Amino acid sequence: MKKKGMLAALSLLLLLTGCWDSRQTEKLSIAIGLALDKGEDDKKVKLTYQFLVPKKIGQDGSAQDPSKVVSTSGNTVHQTIRSTALKNFPVFSQHLQVLIFSEELVSDISLEALINQFIRDNSIRRSSEVYMTPGAADSILKVDGASDPASDVIHSISENRASTIKLLKPVTLNDISIKMQSDLSYIMPKVAIEKGQLQLEGGAVIKNNKYHANLSPSQIEALNLLTGNVIGGVIDSRHDGHLFSYEVFSMTHRVRAMRQNGKYKFVVNANIKGRLSEDWYLGEDSFNDQYIKNIEKSVQKDIKKRVEQLIHVLQHDIKTDVTDFSDNARINFPKEWEKDRFNWDKHFSEAYIDYHIKATIQDFGTKGATKSR
Repeated sequence: MKKKGMLAALSLLLLLTGCWDSRQTEKLSIAIGLALDKGEDDKKVKLTYQFLVPKKIGQDGSAQDPSKVVSTSGNTVHQTIRSTALKNFPVFSQHLQVLIFSEELVSDISLEALINQFIRDNSIRRSSEVYMTPGAADSILKVDGASDPASDVIHSISENRASTIKLLKPVTLNDISIKMQSDLSYIMPKVAIEKGQLQLEGGAVIKNNKYHANLSPSQIEALNLLTGNVIGGVIDSRHDGHLFSYEVFSMTHRVRAMRQNGKYKFVVNANIKGRLSEDWYLGEDSFNDQYIKNIEKSVQKDIKKRVEQLIHVLQHDIKTDVTDFSDNARINFPKEWEKDRFNWDKHFSEAYIDYHIKATIQDFGTKGATKSR
């Protein structure tokens, strides 16, 4: 009986040790955002954290921003993170939402070196989103978002892809790690300050792990239409000189990879469905099938033109693949891929790309009933 009693007591002790390593949130610097710039005072890098301050949350019922910003410079990322503890409580990064890099820093130092510590550190989530900014990255975190920290605002804006085609799909630390392991170029969203407000605008192309070029919001729209990364949004176009808006309901997308004359060929077939949400032509007749077909042709022509202009920019101006067509080449031509992957941007620049789009209008709002097409 005594033995059974001792075992029971030991079992209870084991249950009581569940929180042996717990720490009070008031004594942690809970990081929700991190900006990286060129260092100050001859240091290599400057890290600016946005910390959540638990004591400020719901304080006196006020709507103040419950965060603070702390900057530290150092020669390596890890050293700088630890040096932040000289000014604050130790950094707790498991809730880190966004990392923001300045173009100046990534033009000077390889992104592979800058994120090396984050990839190695198990305490940082691989799902943390990564952004580029044309100016000082720390200024982004200092934007006053009223009751919302800048990091939360950026994350919230990135979720608006159902409303606009001009937003890139969020890029995470894990996405970048995979691209780096494959020695491939990629694109990440850009964040900027416009009239005192945070705005996602365009994308930054990363080649050889350094900042290489920019794509504008309209080029991001064309890129999404090329790659099929469309959830929803509105496309403005013209028919017989009159403006109209086409609201996207859905998009299906297929890429076929082939080899032709020793080069890759990609045939893209896309189908887009939506509604005529706005028409500035006073004589419009949405109930007329031919009128609707003409609008559909205008949408198709406009999308094809925008996408082909982007393809020319990617292949001839920046000579970089940010389309992920490399996956199609790898899957369909594994032997050729093993040789071509080390110089993929060159092979992409020489590839044949045929883009085909079919647009369907299923609805034209209160001006007409929904059509089954």
